[in-house]
Amino acid sequence: MSDLALIVATTLMFASIAGAIGLGMVAWRRQGVIKSLEVREGGGLGMSAPVASDRQMALRGRAGTSQGDLPVPSDGRMRAGLITAFIAVLLIGGAAGWWFLIRDHGGSTTTQQAGLQGAPANGPLGPDPAVTVPDDPPVIQDHAAYTVAVLNASGVTGAAATTVAPKVETAGYRVGAIGDAGTQDQMTSVVMWRPGKQAVAQNVAKDLGITQAPPLDGISTSKLGQADVVVVVGKDIAAAP
Repeated sequence: MSDLALIVATTLMFASIAGAIGLGMVAWRRQGVIKSLEVREGGGLGMSAPVASDRQMALRGRAGTSQGDLPVPSDGRMRAGLITAFIAVLLIGGAAGWWFLIRDHGGSTTTQQAGLQGAPANGPLGPDPAVTVPDDPPVIQDHAAYTVAVLNASGVTGAAATTVAPKVETAGYRVGAIGDAGTQDQMTSVVMWRPGKQAVAQNVAKDLGITQAPPLDGISTSKLGQADVVVVVGKDIAAAP
């Protein structure tokens, strides 16, 4: 279904809600008129009582579909309220359609197209800009204020403890938990970060020659302790000098 059709369907849905609200208000108004006439009749208002009885019967006989000729106050407040409610619901429906179907969908389409620009037909899409370490990551003032865990996923014995952890310490960071990752055949090393620690991960990756710094995923936080980021050691740096 096209975006336009989805927007029309959403708007019609909200219009139906507006119609239901309008019918409810009309029914409420009619019930009020009937009660008013019943009160007048019960009060014995002379010659007005037969008129009230006739009016009650007429109103009750029209209890089905409204014919549109229900008395409206002279100041038009009832009609103005219905029109205002209908327009408001239509506007809300249109805004909802734009938000869900144009803004979000259109934004993702733009991002996808931007990622495809310059890519060869049927070729790779290139590195993900959301996880690729920039050439000049944001500067962090004090490396020693951050703790880095190191997990070995390379299958090379001692890659985390004897090869990478000393480099982390030399770069000025505190070394946290050291251990093995869930896999032992990872080719490419990454530095994963907890929420709010992306800049730290990018700096650690830059110092270790790692090019990817995605958000934390697939690793139990129990393995990280209090670490801000974790280096997942792959085969690419496991045996590096």
